[in-house]
Amino acid sequence: MIPRRRAQVDPDEFAFIAGILEAGSPPVRAVERFEQAVASRVCRKEAVALSSGRRAMTAILRHIGIAPGDEVIIPAYTLGDLIPLIESLGATVVPADIDPTTFNLTTASVGARITSRTRAILALHLFGAPCPIEEIVALGARHGIPVVEDCAHALGASCRGRPAGSFGYAAFFSFETTKPVNTYGGGMVVTDDTDLASALRAVRTGDRPMLSQFRRKYTAVLAEDILFRTGLAAPFLLLLATPQFQEWMSRFYRRFQHAPPADLEYLPIQAELGLRKLRTLDARTAEREEIALRYRAHLAPEIDLQEVGAGDRSSWYFLVARLPCEAAPIRRALLRHGIDAGVGDEIADDCAARLGRDDCPVVADVHRRALALPMFEGLAEQDLRRVAHTVNRLVARTGTHRNRA
Repeated sequence: MIPRRRAQVDPDEFAFIAGILEAGSPPVRAVERFEQAVASRVCRKEAVALSSGRRAMTAILRHIGIAPGDEVIIPAYTLGDLIPLIESLGATVVPADIDPTTFNLTTASVGARITSRTRAILALHLFGAPCPIEEIVALGARHGIPVVEDCAHALGASCRGRPAGSFGYAAFFSFETTKPVNTYGGGMVVTDDTDLASALRAVRTGDRPMLSQFRRKYTAVLAEDILFRTGLAAPFLLLLATPQFQEWMSRFYRRFQHAPPADLEYLPIQAELGLRKLRTLDARTAEREEIALRYRAHLAPEIDLQEVGAGDRSSWYFLVARLPCEAAPIRRALLRHGIDAGVGDEIADDCAARLGRDDCPVVADVHRRALALPMFEGLAEQDLRRVAHTVNRLVARTGTHRNRA
């Protein structure tokens, strides 16, 4: 089976990890060196590693002073789990609609949501494609509103030659297993505000070094790779794609995926992995760009891949197409052809719908028609062609291949 995504793993990675674990002594000052390397890469004065990207976002908003009665603008198309994190601070979450071609926030959609109670704007570079961050930051500055860059997908991306993460008041990255730099969990905040950096370092004081969580994540990566290589993943994916079994399968999955404690220490072994992977990031990003270009060449013209702005560079964390038809039936048919793909909330959530709002029509349309195609380093040309030609054939059979919206 062709998987939709694979954890970013270097060829000798597990031997490297085993060597460090066997030595029993962590690399010296690895976390500090990794922080300095990321800060330098994204042209920031400060970088602070934390246990997760979500914790990083919450810590930034808390430092800004988000409190009950405040509003925080977020993209209508993003991770729904961010909503309760923001609401836990007492704030009201306000979704802004997206562009139908880039799937990102627009300056106009953000501007339409600003009120006297807006205290922060969360600007996501969705799937690694930069949003119009310069214009959004300028809009926020006119209203005295800080912009926080959500760069969870975007390490390695750039906007008009500047790295993603270098524009807003602060930015945060994620280092989960499928992210551009995988350190088996963790996140990082970058900023030019030394007060924020000091506050974040105080937040992580007392974090616990739980190596078992790290072991669990890299063991899960090994297990997932075996499931896909042997084809054993297929029955589970078919159940997940079948409407009557989706809720049951989601509960089954959550039973074995425990959220890690918030006070985990970001480990030196993770930072050492991060340093290694930063060195190869540009080459790996270029490879993913090339894969995206080959997809564009093979997919039918009525299948719209996410657009990237002129002068911008995406990390291509996901490769998402907007189909001229509902995506869920296409996904189920692809599984029967041995191809994994993502739809609906597996890609990103319709946060406007989650918040009970019906004033974001673009995200409602994109959410039901978006299909995440296999995208990972090392994707073979014959597999890419097989995916593209199968999608073309399935879409053509729906009779909607001329009905582009």
